[in-house]
Amino acid sequence: MRIVETKVYTFEELAEDSKQTAIENHRDVNTYDGWWDPIFEGITEEAEAKGFHVGNIYFSGFLSQGDGAMFEYTTVGDTLLNKFVDQLDLSPMRKNWLRTQTYAEASGKHSGHYYHENCCSHKICFESNCGYNYANVNFYNWIGSFEDQFEEFVIAKYKTLCRDLYSQLSKYYDELTTDEAVADTLRNNDWWEFNEDGNSFQ
Repeated sequence: MRIVETKVYTFEELAEDSKQTAIENHRDVNTYDGWWDPIFEGITEEAEAKGFHVGNIYFSGFLSQGDGAMFEYTTVGDTLLNKFVDQLDLSPMRKNWLRTQTYAEASGKHSGHYYHENCCSHKICFESNCGYNYANVNFYNWIGSFEDQFEEFVIAKYKTLCRDLYSQLSKYYDELTTDEAVADTLRNNDWWEFNEDGNSFQ
């Protein structure tokens, strides 16, 4: 039997080159499960205000082809319908007809093997809420003529949110993995011990 004595150091006690070794060895210390929660919470609130009730959120990143972010959703009340009608070049009366006489709903589910704005299968409905009969056929068809525009509007808004989500995630990830952020975490956890060369003490 032999006894071996080893000096161990806190992060602050390391020489500068050893600190850099410790940082490189623990580059992902701030990016374990759940680091994305603040971004998810923010995008959920932003999407809700724009008419999307967010369900599951998916992303992959950040250096590979096909990386991105997307979310599943249902619509929130008439928010999207009203925003759609607002941007139409119609008289106030016709805009009011669309707002009050239209049933509009949308939902989106993940589709495919990747996670970006194009990996969502959208189900969109835009039709008169008065029902169809011979007496109102022209009005019914007039409302229906906006269906394609509404679909394009919803998908465009959705893709913008997805791109914004991915951008925020990428930026936040970069912030969490900087030398300064990693060093702060190692510095503020005194139970983390290192060998003189900066490798973790086992």
